[in-house]
Amino acid sequence: MSKEKTLTEINKAKSFWLGPWIIWLNIQKHRFLISNFIQRDLRLKYRNSVLGYFWSLLEPLMLSGVYFVLFVIIKGSPEPNYPLWVIIGVIIWGHFSQSLNGSIGSLTQNSGLIKQVYFPREIFAIAKVGSNLVIASLGLLVSIPLIYILDIQPNLNLLMVPVGLIMVSMLSLGIGLSLACLNTTNRDIEHFFRFVTRAGFFLSPVMWTIEMVPKSLEGYIMANPMVVPITMVRNGIDGRSLGIDSIFIAYSAIFCIISFLFGCMIFKHYEAKAVKKL
Repeated sequence: MSKEKTLTEINKAKSFWLGPWIIWLNIQKHRFLISNFIQRDLRLKYRNSVLGYFWSLLEPLMLSGVYFVLFVIIKGSPEPNYPLWVIIGVIIWGHFSQSLNGSIGSLTQNSGLIKQVYFPREIFAIAKVGSNLVIASLGLLVSIPLIYILDIQPNLNLLMVPVGLIMVSMLSLGIGLSLACLNTTNRDIEHFFRFVTRAGFFLSPVMWTIEMVPKSLEGYIMANPMVVPITMVRNGIDGRSLGIDSIFIAYSAIFCIISFLFGCMIFKHYEAKAVKKL
């Protein structure tokens, strides 16, 4: 007589509170797979392109050139460092918006592969954020000629740059993971957040700095958690101190961390149900 075999359910719904720990273990276990997906995303982005990875330098430079013409040459700005501020703001916001939208659509955009083989689904979102982090890091290299021209001397404030990039990555990944499962049943989510990231471009210090904000509006502006990390990267490269009240720094850091942890919890709890709807 043949023994009866019982079917084992894989990818069960995980405990809500264990989400961050499970994702951390999966990152450690599948780090080589994540690396391969990051390389895949980079290759796909620049596939059939003559300039290839050079676009990661050229694209923010051209975008910044357009904004420079609009806001400096046409409007007029006496600040010599303004072009550098614009370039950095465009690069960091591009990292956030592309990472966020990529994370939200990570399940729907990879539905074909998800149906064929099982591995932790958060890898898609993590790889998307990772590839955009690489692109943003390469893009920041375009600031080197301006640093030389403006005679900016690097100092210890440069350490704020990786901190700002990590905060942006955590925030985009956390929000993206929290909405990725819902996006499998309601695609309006990804369309809505494309609009949000476009609007957020003007509400975040991309074309402006916190020094330009009237004191009466400072409290409202600082409610945007992207203000601190963008200013960190910008001032770190510019060599200036952060110049933001510690309470706002703490708020932004806590917001990014909680968003990341909460996103991990939601994703691992609802992932099993979400992939069945693809």
